[in-house]
Amino acid sequence: MAQETMTYREATPGAIKFPELTVDGARDFLMRRDVQVGIVVIGLLFAVFGDFSLTMLRSWFNVDSYYQHGPAVPLAIGYILYVNRDRIEKHPIKPTIWPILILIPLLIVGVLASWAFFFSIQGAIVTAALGVLAWMFYGLRRAWAMAPAVLFAMTGLPMWNDLIDRHTNQLQIWSTDGAYALLKIIGQNPIRMEPTVIHLDRFELYIAAACSGMKLTLAMLASVIFVLLVARLKWWGNLILVAMALPLAVVINGLRIGVIGIVGNNISKDAGHMFHDYGSYIFLVMAFAILYYTAKKLGWKV
Repeated sequence: MAQETMTYREATPGAIKFPELTVDGARDFLMRRDVQVGIVVIGLLFAVFGDFSLTMLRSWFNVDSYYQHGPAVPLAIGYILYVNRDRIEKHPIKPTIWPILILIPLLIVGVLASWAFFFSIQGAIVTAALGVLAWMFYGLRRAWAMAPAVLFAMTGLPMWNDLIDRHTNQLQIWSTDGAYALLKIIGQNPIRMEPTVIHLDRFELYIAAACSGMKLTLAMLASVIFVLLVARLKWWGNLILVAMALPLAVVINGLRIGVIGIVGNNISKDAGHMFHDYGSYIFLVMAFAILYYTAKKLGWKV
C-alpha cells in the first residue's frame, strides 16, 4: 500500500493550523489552549491601559468619532493573518522568554503616559507590546511574518487625534466645496456665507471638524492598507490605490454632507440630524465598495 503523503502543516513541527473559514473551524480554533491563553494575555494588556481601552471603545461607537471603522479592524487583522498563513507557517514556533525584558519597560512607559493622557504614545506602545508578545509566544521569525497584521492594529487606535487636529481645516473646506456644488446643481439654493457653513431654505449645515472628511479619510487609509496587505497587487496597482484614498474620501464626504442637506431641507431637521448621526455608515460602505471593485480591476482575485 502506498504510504500516505503528509501535508505540510502536519509535517512541520510547531505549525499553527489556521482554522477553516467555517463555524466549526472557528469553534475548534477558539477551543485551543494557546489561542485561549493569547486572548487572556491580550485582554490583560488592554486592561493595563484601561483609560486608553475605554477611549478606544467609545471612539468606535461614537457617531462623531474619527474611528467608526474600528470594530472592523480586529476582523481585518484576522483576515490578514489568514491570507498570509503560508508565509507565517514557514517559520516553526519557537517561544522565548527573554523579550519580557523589552515588554516590562514598554508597559511602565505606557502606564506613565496614561497618567498624562498621551494617547499617541499609548497607541504606539500597545502596538509594540502586541509585537513583543507575538515574539515571546511564536519566536522572532514567525512574529516578523505576523508583523504587518500587528501594525495594522494602529489604524483603529485613537492615537491620531493630534495629527488630525492640525490638518482637518483644509478637509473641512474641501468637503464644504463638494457639498455646496452638489446642492447647487440639484437646485437646493444653497448660500455660503462662511467657508464651512451652508444655509438652505429650511436647514443649515455646519461642517465642523467631525464632518471634515477625516473620518472617511482614516477609514479609506485603513482600507487601502488592508487591501495592500491581502491583494498582492503589482506595485503600480498599489500606487493607484494609495493615490485615490484622499480624493475618494473627500468626494464621498462631500456627497454625504450634501445628502444630509437634502434630507434636512426637504424632509425635516430631525431627519437631517438623524442622517448625520447614522448615515455615515452607508458612505463608509460605499467608499470601501469603490475601493474593492477598483482593486479587483487591478488584479485582486477575490
